[in-house]
Amino acid sequence: MLWAGYPFSLDANEERGHFWIQVDQMDTARNNKDFLNAHGFAKFGGQPAACMNCHSGWTPWLYKNAAKGDWVRFNSTKYWTMIKNVPAVNGIEPNSEAHRGPHGGTRMGVTCADCHNPDGMGLRITRPALINALVDFRGYERDDYQGVKADRKEMRTLVCAQCHVEYYFRPTGSKVKVAGESIAKDPTKKWWNGEQKTYDEFDLWRDGNQPTEIEVDGIELVFPWSAWKKGESFRIEMFDDHYDAAREKGIFASDWQHKITKAPMLKIQHPETELFSGGVHAQNGVSCADCHMPYTRGAGGKKVTQHNITSPLQDINAACKTCHSQPEEYIKAQIADIQRSVAYDLRSAEYATVSLIQDIGRLRTELGKLSAYQTDGKPDDAKISKALAEPLELHRRGQMRGDFVGAENSTGFHNPREASRMLLQAVEMARMGQTKLVEIANANGIKGFTTSNVGFEEIQKLNPGEITYKVDMNGHKAGDRYYEHHNVNGPAPKELLDLDANTKPYNYKKVDKVTSHLTTYKD
Repeated sequence: MLWAGYPFSLDANEERGHFWIQVDQMDTARNNKDFLNAHGFAKFGGQPAACMNCHSGWTPWLYKNAAKGDWVRFNSTKYWTMIKNVPAVNGIEPNSEAHRGPHGGTRMGVTCADCHNPDGMGLRITRPALINALVDFRGYERDDYQGVKADRKEMRTLVCAQCHVEYYFRPTGSKVKVAGESIAKDPTKKWWNGEQKTYDEFDLWRDGNQPTEIEVDGIELVFPWSAWKKGESFRIEMFDDHYDAAREKGIFASDWQHKITKAPMLKIQHPETELFSGGVHAQNGVSCADCHMPYTRGAGGKKVTQHNITSPLQDINAACKTCHSQPEEYIKAQIADIQRSVAYDLRSAEYATVSLIQDIGRLRTELGKLSAYQTDGKPDDAKISKALAEPLELHRRGQMRGDFVGAENSTGFHNPREASRMLLQAVEMARMGQTKLVEIANANGIKGFTTSNVGFEEIQKLNPGEITYKVDMNGHKAGDRYYEHHNVNGPAPKELLDLDANTKPYNYKKVDKVTSHLTTYKD
């Protein structure tokens, strides 16, 4: 409901570790043109290589060699075309099945060299998007060795900021020559709906398909940080300022138009860097690595950094007790209490936003029955949206705030105060939007228009369930499960659904009893 009209409404699964991020990127339904088109996303033309910026350890090599050091060319190339340029290593034959693996092949995720310079193993930034954002927006200086000038403590956070951030694909407004595929000239290669294939949704060159050169609209991967300066704590209003300026200049209006409300929406992706910047840990000089890659003792008692990069709750002794003297169970309970509080705020924001979405949809229908909002006797979406301009803007801004906390992977722990502040704004905006809808209904003589207030039970009715094929395609039958592995997109554990049902409204008799056993839950 929140992402109606956007591929996330079809497939959004729990993330796995850094090793798997390219495997998951290739497997997700959001990167499957045939599947998305068959499920109502007719305009989806395949993801760009910009998505590889975070998902592939091959990105720096591909940027330098396949894209010839042209940042726009790299971003604008089709994902499935760019990945075919991954070189075969370790004696593996090019275009062989062995070349498709995660150990150095096309499915390789994050690597050591993404964060460490092979010349001395010092920390470095390898992703141009972060370097550009830090230099162009935040006042940093470029550095040949580590990307930007920063001390080691700061670098222990900046290497994570290469990916754990909000971003968008900004159109450049010009054409760019990129790599294409000869399959576009092969009339025997069609998508499921009969349209000509312009690329092969596969990570190797096969069946005579060869690289070509084509011209496309240019895009650039950008972090929306123009209002966030060095040394400042992030505030959600900084995103408002950046995206409003981009919209006013005609550069970037939205990620998508909401299918039900027609509002121009923004989709937020994993903004851990932004939220963490204003939290108590960041303000006291703690880095990402201090908690997620804590020091431990290796062979011979040598002090080393853990590199499995997981939740600090997996090793509280190493991650937390370096600074905190309290017992582990006390620390776990405190973390759980913070996250329960933010979870309540998040559910409140989400339920209020869904209520607003449903109400806007109902009023759009009612306005469409009036001649003032019709053209040639049919509802005119443009006229209706103009009348609903204020509620639509409240939907855009409020949902962005709820989506921020939902997409940020700490349930608010990185900065509980800012998380709760923006979620309160989200609830307020949704309810203000509903009030405006009643006013608009009354002004147009629509009697008896009332607002909704959905809760857990109503939300569960919107659950799409398993991701399945709608039509026969690519060797699969309609009704078949999309994911081969049943630990992906399976049913939520009963204990977590029960916890969710009691979070909003808050049932302290049940929720407060849940402490450490859920904080170490493994999917």
